[in-house]
Amino acid sequence: MQTNKPCISLAAAVGLAVLSSSNALAAGSPCKFSAKLMASSCHAERMEEYSSSFARCNAIDDAEARDNCKTAARNARKAAGPGCAEQKSARMEVCNALGERLYQDPLADPGIEFIDPDDIGSGGVENNPYVILETGHTHVLRAEEYDPDTDETAIELIVVYATDEVREIAGVNCRVVVDVVVEPEWDEDEGKWGFTPIEVTDDWFAQDAQTNVYYCGELARNFEDGVLRDLDGSFEAGLDYAQGGALTLAFPTPGDIHRQEYALGEAEDIVEYVALDADPADEGISDLQLDSAYRCTASGNSCLMTYDSTPLEPGNAEYKYYLAGVGFVLSAHLEDGEINPDVSEWLVCHGDSLDVLSTCGFDAEFGAGATAELRQELCDLHDEYCDDGES
Repeated sequence: MQTNKPCISLAAAVGLAVLSSSNALAAGSPCKFSAKLMASSCHAERMEEYSSSFARCNAIDDAEARDNCKTAARNARKAAGPGCAEQKSARMEVCNALGERLYQDPLADPGIEFIDPDDIGSGGVENNPYVILETGHTHVLRAEEYDPDTDETAIELIVVYATDEVREIAGVNCRVVVDVVVEPEWDEDEGKWGFTPIEVTDDWFAQDAQTNVYYCGELARNFEDGVLRDLDGSFEAGLDYAQGGALTLAFPTPGDIHRQEYALGEAEDIVEYVALDADPADEGISDLQLDSAYRCTASGNSCLMTYDSTPLEPGNAEYKYYLAGVGFVLSAHLEDGEINPDVSEWLVCHGDSLDVLSTCGFDAEFGAGATAELRQELCDLHDEYCDDGES
């Protein structure tokens, strides 16, 4: 009998939400209307998860285990509750910031001249100053998160590689850029460091004649303990009503703000351009971990600073810094508007091929042969990282 109650309440809640939200639609605000409907969907999904968990608990023979399971389900429901309202509020703020009525996918804009990705770089078309799509370009990043409770620092290495592959999405030719995140881990049996996958992603980017870069979608493979678990975050413009967005403008103006993607519930990133000559120190951010050539404060360097956020994670955001001709160099994580000094990400090295990995210092940090070990792991995870495309 108890398991029927959420279904009755859910039907009533959704009906009331849709009825009240129709006022927003009538007022010509589909953006806010969608925000309200997504809040209803969020509540419905959590009620469904709660009911399913409760049903599984009822199937447990042992009374004590059954009661513990139900308690855990109730606690999970309570802990997850406020997120739906927070996401709704964040989406409303996005609607206001963009002044948006209906979102228009730039990939479908007949006024934008998209170019052949193979023409970028050696083909005569310039790269975007901040996102380099020329075939072979490799960007190697390091992310660290310090846990004060354990006094340990988790390390991730991110290798971003622009392949020679092109995929047509929503009628636009998009460059395939692969992005692998691994965690260095000490292998007791082998007596050496290994690299465990966290995420393997195919990103699809397009560029126009003015060198603006657009986001066509991604296929994200998420791992846990080295095992593939899900594809959360994946979307493709033109499928299931997902739409692309402008990833990075070639000539942004401080104060510009736009969507980078629009797949409700999966991909809703927003970027705002803060400054064209930013100094991380102004925000209390150190860039001393960067090679001196990549520092925004180095002679001749001028960094673009952005504020990146998503209503899917209210309260969390990032300041990102880009160096023209190089790309992303540094980021700082914000929680509730305050910089978290325990989380950071920065550029280690970059170059025009995967061979740049040999200059990143991994052998010095993780032992002789670590670079070769990393390259083999990358190849095992994605064919595009293999020499001559062979796995």
